[in-house]
Amino acid sequence: MTITLSNGKASAVVRTYGGELISYQRDGIEYVWQGNPEHWNGQAPILFPVCCSAKDGKIAFDGAEYPMPKHGIARKREFEPVYIGKTKVVLEQRETEETLKMFPFCYSLKAEYELTEAGFTAKFTVKNLDRNEMTFCIGGHPGFNCPLTEEDGGFEDHSLYFENAEGCTASITKDGYMNAEVPKLDILKGTNELPLVWSDYDNDAIILEDLPVKSVSLLSRKTGKGFRFDFDGFDALGLWTPDHKHSPFICLEPWNGLPADVAETTDAKSKKYHKTTKPDEEYSVGYAVTVIR
Repeated sequence: MTITLSNGKASAVVRTYGGELISYQRDGIEYVWQGNPEHWNGQAPILFPVCCSAKDGKIAFDGAEYPMPKHGIARKREFEPVYIGKTKVVLEQRETEETLKMFPFCYSLKAEYELTEAGFTAKFTVKNLDRNEMTFCIGGHPGFNCPLTEEDGGFEDHSLYFENAEGCTASITKDGYMNAEVPKLDILKGTNELPLVWSDYDNDAIILEDLPVKSVSLLSRKTGKGFRFDFDGFDALGLWTPDHKHSPFICLEPWNGLPADVAETTDAKSKKYHKTTKPDEEYSVGYAVTVIR
């Protein structure tokens, strides 16, 4: 099932399977990657209760290990609409017998999308419906077309401009894993600009931590047009485009949680930036996209 939002200036389409916003159009321009399987058939999956890989495909709670697929259990299951308005929709997913075999908790995961004056917001709310304390990670994986228009040039005619990148550290995953023993990279080299270069992603994702301001703009260096991406409340930002494919999109992935490190255990609490909620407690976080044209 898909749900269309509109405010007269822009429109968005939200799909209940996976709870994803799969389209945002304004002035005839599509901002969200449309899932061409030759490059990547995803669009904007919700990552829960892990971000990226779990160690050896497993995760442990109180000493008991459970199988955990990459990016978690939410992205390939249905959400139910709990509110549908003209410019806003709220979807909810709850545990099932199947999810309890991988994530042994009763939970509510809500995805809320709303059109704004010049873009849209996404908000994720996790509520602990279990009798026990619940440990989890939560994140987004939205893909954005790059370039947005022909006049913007090509992928490598764009840069990411950070509001403030002082003290930011970067890691590159390899085979889906991080390695804390590998020195961090200074890819910004004392500036707030990171030009997009396909070869930078030949190994996998670039992961940015310690950003003092959680805001970045993806802009064409030819036209100065693009959008701003605000992700306050998230601990890390993953940057990804498929390796060796020269794909016309980039994923800006805000995470509370990181891919598995080669040295970590399967214990859920060993995952950096994990969150913990007590029974009946909820945790909310989100991001915003603002068009710059």
